[in-house]
Amino acid sequence: MSLSKEESYAMFDMACNAIVQSNVIMTQQPINNLMKLIAYNDAIRSCVWECYRGINYEQMLKRMLAKASDGSYTLHLPTSRRAIVGLVSKLLYEFSVGTQSMESLIKAVYPNEDIRGAFTRFCEDIMFPYREAFREVFMSNTDDEEEMDVVQSTVAAINSAVVAEVGAIAGDIRSELLGDNRIKPEVRLDLIALIDGLCEVVESDLPALVKPAWLGIRYAFGACKKCPQGIARLHGVLAEYMLIAA
Repeated sequence: MSLSKEESYAMFDMACNAIVQSNVIMTQQPINNLMKLIAYNDAIRSCVWECYRGINYEQMLKRMLAKASDGSYTLHLPTSRRAIVGLVSKLLYEFSVGTQSMESLIKAVYPNEDIRGAFTRFCEDIMFPYREAFREVFMSNTDDEEEMDVVQSTVAAINSAVVAEVGAIAGDIRSELLGDNRIKPEVRLDLIALIDGLCEVVESDLPALVKPAWLGIRYAFGACKKCPQGIARLHGVLAEYMLIAA
Protein backbone atom coordinates (compact mmCIF):
# COMPACT_ATOMS: atom_id res chain seq x y z
CA MET A 1 0.00 0.00 0.00
CA SER A 2 1.46 3.33 -1.03
CA LEU A 3 1.86 6.06 1.56
CA SER A 4 0.36 9.51 1.27
CA LYS A 5 2.66 12.52 1.24
CA GLU A 6 1.55 13.39 4.76
CA GLU A 7 2.37 9.87 5.98
CA SER A 8 5.78 9.93 4.30
CA TYR A 9 6.60 13.30 5.84
CA ALA A 10 5.46 12.07 9.27
CA MET A 11 7.98 9.23 8.98
CA PHE A 12 10.71 11.69 7.97
CA ASP A 13 9.81 13.97 10.87
CA MET A 14 9.97 11.06 13.33
CA ALA A 15 13.37 10.00 11.96
CA CYS A 16 14.74 13.54 12.40
CA ASN A 17 13.29 13.73 15.91
CA ALA A 18 15.06 10.49 16.81
CA ILE A 19 18.37 12.13 15.90
CA VAL A 20 17.59 15.31 17.85
CA GLN A 21 16.49 13.34 20.92
CA SER A 22 19.69 11.29 20.89
CA ASN A 23 23.25 12.39 21.72
CA VAL A 24 26.55 12.45 19.87
CA ILE A 25 27.57 8.96 20.95
CA MET A 26 24.20 7.41 20.15
CA THR A 27 23.34 9.18 16.87
CA GLN A 28 24.73 6.54 14.49
CA GLN A 29 21.65 4.33 14.44
CA PRO A 30 19.10 7.17 14.17
CA ILE A 31 21.10 8.68 11.30
CA ASN A 32 21.31 5.26 9.60
CA ASN A 33 17.55 4.90 10.01
CA LEU A 34 16.97 8.27 8.34
CA MET A 35 19.25 7.27 5.46
CA LYS A 36 17.31 4.02 5.01
CA LEU A 37 14.04 5.96 4.94
CA ILE A 38 15.43 8.28 2.27
CA ALA A 39 16.70 5.32 0.26
CA TYR A 40 13.55 3.21 0.36
CA ASN A 41 10.69 5.73 0.38
CA ASP A 42 10.21 6.64 -3.28
CA ALA A 43 8.69 10.09 -2.67
CA ILE A 44 11.30 11.13 -0.11
CA ARG A 45 14.19 9.75 -2.18
CA SER A 46 12.99 11.62 -5.26
CA CYS A 47 12.70 14.90 -3.32
CA VAL A 48 16.16 14.57 -1.75
CA TRP A 49 17.74 13.60 -5.07
CA GLU A 50 16.23 16.55 -6.90
CA CYS A 51 17.56 18.87 -4.20
CA TYR A 52 21.00 17.27 -4.13
CA ARG A 53 21.52 17.25 -7.88
CA GLY A 54 21.07 21.01 -7.84
CA ILE A 55 24.09 21.79 -5.66
CA ASN A 56 27.86 21.54 -5.76
CA TYR A 57 28.24 19.74 -2.45
CA GLU A 58 31.95 20.30 -1.80
CA GLN A 59 31.76 24.02 -2.54
CA MET A 60 28.58 24.50 -0.55
CA LEU A 61 29.97 22.59 2.44
CA LYS A 62 33.00 24.89 2.48
CA ARG A 63 30.73 27.93 2.40
CA MET A 64 28.59 26.51 5.20
CA LEU A 65 31.65 25.83 7.38
CA ALA A 66 33.62 29.01 6.80
CA LYS A 67 37.08 28.87 8.40
CA ALA A 68 38.55 32.09 9.79
CA SER A 69 42.24 33.00 9.90
CA ASP A 70 42.43 32.01 13.58
CA GLY A 71 41.25 28.50 12.74
CA SER A 72 37.73 28.92 14.11
CA TYR A 73 34.63 28.06 12.11
CA THR A 74 31.36 29.86 11.58
CA LEU A 75 28.30 28.05 10.29
CA HIS A 76 26.07 29.52 7.57
CA LEU A 77 23.34 27.43 5.96
CA PRO A 78 22.34 28.27 2.37
CA THR A 79 19.34 30.53 1.89
CA SER A 80 17.67 28.13 -0.53
CA ARG A 81 15.45 25.52 1.08
CA ARG A 82 16.32 23.03 -1.64
CA ALA A 83 20.03 23.64 -1.12
CA ILE A 84 19.61 23.02 2.62
CA VAL A 85 17.89 19.70 1.93
CA GLY A 86 20.55 18.58 -0.56
CA LEU A 87 23.50 19.74 1.54
CA VAL A 88 22.40 18.40 4.92
CA SER A 89 21.14 15.11 3.47
CA LYS A 90 24.60 14.45 2.01
CA LEU A 91 26.32 15.56 5.22
CA LEU A 92 24.18 13.14 7.25
CA TYR A 93 24.95 10.42 4.72
CA GLU A 94 28.67 11.05 5.25
CA PHE A 95 28.14 10.78 9.00
CA SER A 96 26.40 7.44 8.44
CA VAL A 97 29.23 5.93 6.37
CA GLY A 98 32.04 7.48 8.40
CA THR A 99 33.57 9.83 5.83
CA GLN A 100 32.68 12.74 8.14
CA SER A 101 32.64 12.74 11.95
CA MET A 102 29.79 14.53 13.67
CA GLU A 103 31.78 14.78 16.89
CA SER A 104 34.78 16.36 15.12
CA LEU A 105 32.56 18.77 13.24
CA ILE A 106 30.64 20.05 16.25
CA LYS A 107 33.82 20.39 18.32
CA ALA A 108 35.32 22.54 15.55
CA VAL A 109 32.22 24.70 15.11
CA TYR A 110 31.35 25.02 18.82
CA PRO A 111 34.72 24.90 20.61
CA ASN A 112 33.47 26.67 23.73
CA GLU A 113 30.64 24.22 24.37
CA ASP A 114 30.78 20.88 26.14
CA ILE A 115 29.82 17.93 23.94
CA ARG A 116 26.19 17.97 25.08
CA GLY A 117 25.85 21.68 24.49
CA ALA A 118 27.60 21.43 21.12
CA PHE A 119 25.18 18.73 20.00
CA THR A 120 22.24 20.87 21.09
CA ARG A 121 23.62 23.77 19.06
CA PHE A 122 24.12 21.47 16.06
CA CYS A 123 20.48 20.41 16.23
CA GLU A 124 19.31 24.01 16.54
CA ASP A 125 21.52 25.26 13.70
CA ILE A 126 21.33 22.28 11.32
CA MET A 127 18.69 19.68 12.11
CA PHE A 128 15.76 22.00 12.84
CA PRO A 129 16.25 24.13 9.69
CA TYR A 130 16.82 20.93 7.68
CA ARG A 131 13.57 19.38 8.88
CA GLU A 132 11.63 22.58 8.17
CA ALA A 133 13.23 23.07 4.73
CA PHE A 134 12.38 19.49 3.78
CA ARG A 135 8.77 19.95 4.91
CA GLU A 136 8.35 23.09 2.81
CA VAL A 137 9.94 21.56 -0.29
CA PHE A 138 8.33 18.13 0.04
CA MET A 139 4.81 19.35 0.75
CA SER A 140 4.66 22.32 -1.62
CA ASN A 141 5.79 21.09 -5.08
CA THR A 142 6.66 24.70 -5.91
CA ASP A 143 9.98 26.26 -6.87
CA ASP A 144 10.76 29.86 -6.05
CA GLU A 145 12.92 31.78 -8.49
CA GLU A 146 15.96 31.90 -6.23
CA GLU A 147 15.97 28.13 -5.78
CA MET A 148 15.64 27.50 -9.50
CA ASP A 149 18.71 29.71 -10.04
CA VAL A 150 20.69 27.48 -7.66
CA VAL A 151 19.72 24.38 -9.58
CA GLN A 152 20.33 25.82 -13.03
CA SER A 153 23.75 27.24 -12.14
CA THR A 154 25.19 24.04 -10.65
CA VAL A 155 23.43 20.98 -12.04
CA ALA A 156 25.72 20.67 -15.07
CA ALA A 157 28.84 20.41 -12.91
CA ILE A 158 27.28 17.72 -10.73
CA ASN A 159 26.11 15.72 -13.70
CA SER A 160 29.52 15.98 -15.33
CA ALA A 161 31.19 14.68 -12.18
CA VAL A 162 28.90 11.65 -12.04
CA VAL A 163 29.33 10.90 -15.74
CA ALA A 164 33.12 11.19 -15.51
CA GLU A 165 33.48 8.88 -12.49
CA VAL A 166 31.04 6.25 -13.74
CA GLY A 167 32.59 6.39 -17.21
CA ALA A 168 36.10 5.85 -15.89
CA ILE A 169 35.06 2.83 -13.82
CA ALA A 170 33.02 1.43 -16.70
CA GLY A 171 36.08 1.69 -18.96
CA ASP A 172 38.14 -0.33 -16.48
CA ILE A 173 35.42 -2.99 -16.25
CA ARG A 174 35.17 -3.25 -20.05
CA SER A 175 38.94 -3.68 -20.32
CA GLU A 176 38.90 -6.42 -17.68
CA LEU A 177 36.08 -8.23 -19.47
CA LEU A 178 37.79 -8.00 -22.85
CA GLY A 179 41.02 -9.36 -21.39
CA ASP A 180 39.38 -12.37 -19.72
CA ASN A 181 39.49 -15.33 -22.11
CA ARG A 182 37.57 -17.52 -19.70
CA ILE A 183 34.32 -15.69 -20.41
CA LYS A 184 32.09 -16.99 -23.21
CA PRO A 185 31.80 -14.36 -25.96
CA GLU A 186 28.03 -14.06 -25.61
CA VAL A 187 28.30 -13.59 -21.84
CA ARG A 188 31.01 -10.95 -22.30
CA LEU A 189 28.78 -9.02 -24.70
CA ASP A 190 25.85 -9.19 -22.30
CA LEU A 191 27.94 -7.88 -19.39
CA ILE A 192 29.38 -5.07 -21.48
CA ALA A 193 25.86 -4.18 -22.65
CA LEU A 194 24.78 -3.81 -19.01
CA ILE A 195 27.70 -1.50 -18.27
CA ASP A 196 27.04 0.54 -21.40
CA GLY A 197 23.37 0.77 -20.44
CA LEU A 198 24.22 2.27 -17.05
CA CYS A 199 26.54 4.80 -18.70
CA GLU A 200 23.77 5.82 -21.08
CA VAL A 201 21.31 6.25 -18.20
CA VAL A 202 23.75 8.46 -16.28
CA GLU A 203 24.75 10.47 -19.34
CA SER A 204 21.07 11.02 -20.18
CA ASP A 205 20.40 12.30 -16.63
CA LEU A 206 17.74 9.70 -15.83
CA PRO A 207 18.14 9.09 -12.07
CA ALA A 208 14.97 6.99 -11.82
CA LEU A 209 16.55 4.39 -14.13
CA VAL A 210 19.88 4.15 -12.31
CA LYS A 211 18.68 1.68 -9.67
CA PRO A 212 17.21 -0.83 -12.20
CA ALA A 213 20.38 -0.61 -14.29
CA TRP A 214 22.54 -1.11 -11.21
CA LEU A 215 20.52 -4.10 -10.00
CA GLY A 216 20.97 -5.80 -13.37
CA ILE A 217 24.72 -5.25 -13.17
CA ARG A 218 24.97 -6.40 -9.56
CA TYR A 219 23.12 -9.66 -10.11
CA ALA A 220 24.69 -10.50 -13.48
CA PHE A 221 28.27 -9.80 -12.41
CA GLY A 222 27.65 -11.47 -9.07
CA ALA A 223 26.38 -14.63 -10.73
CA CYS A 224 29.42 -14.74 -13.02
CA LYS A 225 31.81 -13.66 -10.24
CA LYS A 226 33.46 -11.15 -12.54
CA CYS A 227 35.11 -7.78 -11.84
CA PRO A 228 34.33 -7.64 -8.10
CA GLN A 229 36.63 -4.68 -7.46
CA GLY A 230 35.23 -2.66 -10.35
CA ILE A 231 31.66 -3.40 -9.30
CA ALA A 232 32.46 -2.38 -5.73
CA ARG A 233 33.91 0.92 -6.98
CA LEU A 234 30.83 1.47 -9.12
CA HIS A 235 28.57 0.85 -6.14
CA GLY A 236 30.59 3.31 -4.06
CA VAL A 237 30.27 6.12 -6.59
CA LEU A 238 26.55 5.59 -7.20
CA ALA A 239 25.90 5.51 -3.45
CA GLU A 240 28.05 8.59 -2.85
CA TYR A 241 25.92 10.60 -5.26
CA MET A 242 22.77 9.14 -3.66
CA LEU A 243 21.70 7.47 -6.90
CA ILE A 244 21.32 4.16 -5.05
CA ALA A 245 21.18 3.09 -1.42
CA ALA A 246 24.53 2.69 0.32
